[in-house]
Amino acid sequence: MNSGLQGRTAIVTGGSKGIGKAIAKSLALEGANVVICARALEPLISVQKEIDERGGSALAVAADVMKPEAVQKVVAATIDKFGGMDILVNNAGGAGKFGGFFELSDEDWLEAYKLNIMSAVNFVRYSVPWLKKSKHSRIINISSISGIQPGYYNPHYTVTKAAMINLTKVLSNQLLKDNILVNVVCPGPVHSYSWEKYIQDTASMHGLPVEEVRKRIEIEEASKIPLGKVGEPEEVAELVTFLASDKASWIAGSCFHVNGGKLHTMC
Repeated sequence: MNSGLQGRTAIVTGGSKGIGKAIAKSLALEGANVVICARALEPLISVQKEIDERGGSALAVAADVMKPEAVQKVVAATIDKFGGMDILVNNAGGAGKFGGFFELSDEDWLEAYKLNIMSAVNFVRYSVPWLKKSKHSRIINISSISGIQPGYYNPHYTVTKAAMINLTKVLSNQLLKDNILVNVVCPGPVHSYSWEKYIQDTASMHGLPVEEVRKRIEIEEASKIPLGKVGEPEEVAELVTFLASDKASWIAGSCFHVNGGKLHTMC
């Protein structure tokens, strides 16, 4: 892709595995400087090495994105290393505890909100002063198909993913005057860290072997998808890279679905 991303700088939260890792590698392949953050440093260093070995430029910063001071640290490290920033990808998120509505505590709901929403809110707060200085500013939020089409479990997660879609529109309305383009991507079932955690949690809940549960869930989920397969992180990353590029210069406040046709509505 002739994306025009050469020399631009992107922060990708939750960049050590799954979709975040794929996004970071895709952006780096197009020539962007990529800052990746997550709680654990070792997996981040591994991704940084992968990018470096392919001739890319990456910086790993260990940070708990639920803490505002850690978010400030990531942004400060980005500016110190690269002198500015152009792209923010709010990918960090998760369900925390697995469960149904009546199995979740107040703390479970608040934890999900802090991880999935407040992390993005704080990254936007601390990044916007720098994004305003760029001529190619992008904020790309990662939500989920469950934000529009929830299932039976993890309502604390699905509600926050719906909130992420709404937050994206709010930010787009607010930031267009500064030429900051804000969009949201909603993946369907993807082979990622969250997918693996779902399998592990389901196996634990029902007292079944993990491999048995993995095979059953794979078959069940694939049967719900018109294209007949669970997605791969790279299939999400390619869309994010497009939205970060010059080719998406007239796209703002939009919601994009990557789900193999699973979504039962057009929007």
